[in-house]
Amino acid sequence: MWGAAAHLTAAPEVRVEGLFKGAAVLKIDGQQVMLKKGRSHSSGVTLVDANAHRAIVEIDGQRHELALHMAMGGTYQQADVTQVVIRKNDNNQYKVNGSINGQPVHFLVDTGANTVAMNEIQARNLGLLYKMDGQESRAVTASGVVSTWVVTLNAVKVGEINVPNVRAVVIEGAYPQEVLLGMSYLEYVKIQEHNSVLMLEKKF
Repeated sequence: MWGAAAHLTAAPEVRVEGLFKGAAVLKIDGQQVMLKKGRSHSSGVTLVDANAHRAIVEIDGQRHELALHMAMGGTYQQADVTQVVIRKNDNNQYKVNGSINGQPVHFLVDTGANTVAMNEIQARNLGLLYKMDGQESRAVTASGVVSTWVVTLNAVKVGEINVPNVRAVVIEGAYPQEVLLGMSYLEYVKIQEHNSVLMLEKKF
């Protein structure tokens, strides 16, 4: 009598890349997807629940709790990459908290800006001696011709992605209203956008 042969299917590899209330960004067998609470992926992975601290996924009837940057595929392991996940706000903007020279800053991500940019009020609040240390120039804005100063910031940090010696521009007056996280920082990170979620990953 021939015995029945059992076909074993490997469980999908799942890694949590972003956590939100009622939703999570998961990488399932290398494919990045965003699942909402109660929704299932074609691989059989179901997001049971999620909040800012953990996701509960169900695979083959088994439930697993995963924190941010944790993965499972038989074992749990810490991800070996440094990532920041930013969700688009109601104004279709990506905003994130970070720091400049160790001082807290609220950034507006702007891939169209060549450098990190801020107004002179923000620069003074950060203790930057931009008129003494910066290279003065002129720029045309909606308010007319204004003075600008090119400076080098000791460090710009978002999440755990710290970039030293970042070029920045201080602009005379009150524009921009928010500190712009421009390409002088972003050139050092890998940028991915998916389903209104922006992911920054350190390149080096």
